[in-house]
Amino acid sequence: MNTLIIISLLIVDAISASLGFMAIYTVPIEADLSRTSLPVTIFWPMLVLTVFWWIVFLIRGMYKTPVALSRFDEMIKVSKTVFWGVLFIFLITFDTEDFIGFTKIKLLIYGIVIYIFGSLSRTLIRTWQRYLRIKGAGLGNALIVGYTDVGKRLFQQLEDFPVWGFKIKGFVDHEFPEHNASIETEEGINPSGIQQTKARKAKSKILGGIDDLSQIIEEQSIEWVFVAPERQSNDAILAVFDRCVKHRVRMMIVANYYQMVIGLVDTVEIHGLPLVEVITQFAPLHVRIVKRISDLITAFFWVIIVGLTLPFMALAIKLSSPGSVFYKQKRVGREGEEFYLYKFRSMVQDAEKKSGAVWAVKNDPRITKFGRFMRNTHIDEIPQFFNVLKGDMSIVGPRPERKKFVEDFKTKIPLYERRLRIRPGITGWAQVRHKYDETFEDVKDKTRYDLFYMNHMSLALDLRIIILTVKKVFLGERA
Repeated sequence: MNTLIIISLLIVDAISASLGFMAIYTVPIEADLSRTSLPVTIFWPMLVLTVFWWIVFLIRGMYKTPVALSRFDEMIKVSKTVFWGVLFIFLITFDTEDFIGFTKIKLLIYGIVIYIFGSLSRTLIRTWQRYLRIKGAGLGNALIVGYTDVGKRLFQQLEDFPVWGFKIKGFVDHEFPEHNASIETEEGINPSGIQQTKARKAKSKILGGIDDLSQIIEEQSIEWVFVAPERQSNDAILAVFDRCVKHRVRMMIVANYYQMVIGLVDTVEIHGLPLVEVITQFAPLHVRIVKRISDLITAFFWVIIVGLTLPFMALAIKLSSPGSVFYKQKRVGREGEEFYLYKFRSMVQDAEKKSGAVWAVKNDPRITKFGRFMRNTHIDEIPQFFNVLKGDMSIVGPRPERKKFVEDFKTKIPLYERRLRIRPGITGWAQVRHKYDETFEDVKDKTRYDLFYMNHMSLALDLRIIILTVKKVFLGERA
């Protein structure tokens, strides 16, 4: 059903863009009163601009289905999106008298037509979507964590108002009460027959405890998890959050309990119950696209530098210690996929042959003299730009670790696995804000910095991290 809605939105957006383009040719404007027909040559420009509007609407998140299908909000979003799109066209055509038949007045008319038709047609689609939800079509499977007063109230609201788009498959509760427990009363008053029926229906849907959450999500094809705690600890909420991230499930928490994720949420109210959505997508699509493009351009530049300086680096490394010039080691990257990370060799050959995977320590005797210089200046990291070109890494992101350490940290550090949702980086917020990790506590501290970066990821923050990294390099500090 959601696919059909998206296709419908794409079609009406294409029609809106085409109508706007045709309007500037069929409506007499200024002195050009004679032209009322469409020239054949406008087909390709019209197609290009249609694709442009699809991209603009995609970047603005206009193809996502909001929790609340507000037709007024849809019109506001369309107006803002059209404004930014028209402004972009205006800026790139500012010095031109005419652009694909556009003058400045025609551009204004173009935007108005797109907004009028786009907002009206999208409002009709959202109305149709609301009707389908009321009829029980296109509902997303949902789960409520917490068989509490708040959880039961939420269950009844979502059952009574399917327009929100959720089909509650059941409850998960910390204490997992027995199914045959008596129906609770509120404030000592016996519930009515309807209330008893709803309460029994809610209790019959208790599917298990929090430890069973992952299995329930998979078996019931859960898309949404609502957390309605009353007395559970933050550890329990973190456990739920961790499983939601792992299974790519969207999660909402009752507003009174959102302090632990403040700054990462969008608010929505479901019939008097204020909820906040925990944002699991770390950056908008356009930020991720620009980040990847900038990574490729920068990495290509540094790969050329590696090629030019390789003979001198090879000589210095081999004079310091016999062995290979490059060192490769398996690391865990995005989504837990392992890859080979490349460095200039800064330790003696086969440094871990006897000891196995261990942390480097301060004044590590395995590091060669030239290797220490490379580590202090970060020169040993430069070959990782090959990893950036391959797509294994980004320039900025959490540092990748070996599988042995990752498996250990996942069991000991809350939300550590969340770091694996994005590409690891050559440098990162943790590297510029914390010292080189030598103990488990250092890793825990750095994880907090990594999670902060992921939740506030932006091009501006990346630039700041790169500047701080360059500063560390010149100061000779090891990140």
